Amino acid sequence: MKKLAAGELENQVLQALWTSDRPMTPGDVHEAIGDERGLAYTTVMTILVRLWQKGLLDRERLGRAFAYRPRETREARAASRMSEVLATAGDSQVALTHFVQSLPADQQDGLRKALRRSGGER
Repeated sequence: MKKLAAGELENQVLQALWTSDRPMTPGDVHEAIGDERGLAYTTVMTILVRLWQKGLLDRERLGRAFAYRPRETREARAASRMSEVLATAGDSQVALTHFVQSLPADQQDGLRKALRRSGGER
């Protein structure tokens, strides 16, 4: 099995949870991603517990296991991650300018529209 980048396994687990219409047990998540990746059930369980400890998941008892669900949507998580990265940038205005300039034109237009809706652009 190929070594994953930092956080990639957590992202795969979150993706599985976001695509589900119900909370998932470790067995459910393992079935969704573990078999194809060759992951052990215990690895999936460890990742779920870590995500729960980080406050990214809620869990509830379901028989003898816990069932997990994300605390925020995929889009809200992406926004949180962007804010976290921006906070580490040194000069956040310069970093933000570079980021916006790197976006394709349609995404820049989408950003302008979002800023107008939120009252952030005049």
